[in-house]
Amino acid sequence: MFRFYLLLLVLVSNFATSQDLALPLAKNLLEDAQLVRKNETPILIMFSIPNCPYCQKVKQEVIAPMNELDEYKNKVIIRHVNAGTLKDMKDFYNNDTNHGRFAFQNGINFYPTIFLMDNYGANLGKIIGVPSMDYYWTELDKVIDKSITKLKRQLKAEL
Repeated sequence: MFRFYLLLLVLVSNFATSQDLALPLAKNLLEDAQLVRKNETPILIMFSIPNCPYCQKVKQEVIAPMNELDEYKNKVIIRHVNAGTLKDMKDFYNNDTNHGRFAFQNGINFYPTIFLMDNYGANLGKIIGVPSMDYYWTELDKVIDKSITKLKRQLKAEL
């Protein structure tokens, strides 16, 4: 009986930890692309794989808190792609794909990778890996700001 409760405790604590790090999964990037045009905000896509300690650290210390802050809700649309899964999703052109294939199609081979994308799925900025955890948030902020500037310039040129 003791083993049962111990196992239950471990499962519940692992579930709570994974829930704390839950990020909005990429499901339909065409719908997200419409928000990009409407709000003039890029899509921040975090590509990660299971059992990647740096992925967990970036999720826990940067992306998950960023997802909760009002300041960033008006700056970026945050989505997560778990490249180690075959979770179904739609790409920017409404094609059926999955998380693993989408990561492969975008040339992702190092994790974590952050892409900032426009409404067509073009890359506006990126961070590959974790150059320095101490300055990661600051560097990501710079990439976000540059991406917003590029996106607004692109959208203005389309008119």
